[in-house]
This record gives sequence, structure tokens and C-alpha cells, in this order.
Amino acid sequence: MTSPSDVVREFCAAVDRKDLSAVEALLDNEVVYHNIGSEPAVGRDATLAAVKFQFDMFEPIEFRIRNLATDGDTVLTERADVVTANGITAPVPVMGTFEVRDGRIVAWRDYFDMGLTGKLMAGENVESLLPG
Repeated sequence: MTSPSDVVREFCAAVDRKDLSAVEALLDNEVVYHNIGSEPAVGRDATLAAVKFQFDMFEPIEFRIRNLATDGDTVLTERADVVTANGITAPVPVMGTFEVRDGRIVAWRDYFDMGLTGKLMAGENVESLLPG
């Protein structure tokens, strides 16, 4: 059986490739995806729609894992989600929580600073505000 950390690493690699089929294969039917501060996407179809929205908005998109910790079925990721839109590349710092059961993601929560993300996407120099 694949470990929860391997599932999350595979998921992040599928996002990097913009491989929606591979993302789908890693999601439980009842998955809940929640960008904290926004309404959650409940179920596989809603989660896939949210991921596809991001795929369509950003070219490219990359989930760079800085650190990963696992406690049972829960995987925590410290990431830089590197997104490019309108010619601006933004390395958005993100903390993510994934709950994995039977090789599938049943919950995915991301936490990030929307104000910092806005500054990054506006092309502001915020180097001193980013993790080293």
C-alpha cells in the first residue's frame, strides 16, 4: 500500500504536470478541498472543478514542497505554490494539510496569506517577506 506521504507527493507532482486525470485518481469521492477563508469544495467533482480553475488561471503552476511531515494518515506540507499569471511569477507560501485514507485524499486544506499573495501577483518586491 502507498504511504500517505507518497500519495501527497504524487498529488503535488500531478499538479505540476497539470494532469487532471492523475489528480482525480488520488481523490476520494467524498473529498473536501478547503482554501481556508473561501468556501470549501465538497466532493470529487467540485474539487476537480476548483483544481481545473487553477490550472486554467496559472501557466505554469508548481507545488514546491519545502517540508513534509506525516502523523498517521495526516500529511502536512510547507510549500511554495509557484504560479504565473499575466507574465508575473509568484512563489506563494502555503501550508497544506492532507488527510489520506486507503491511498486517496479525503481532505485537503490550504492556508496562505491573501494579502501577501495579492502583493506577489501585483509584482511588488516582497522578497523580505518570503521564507528563506
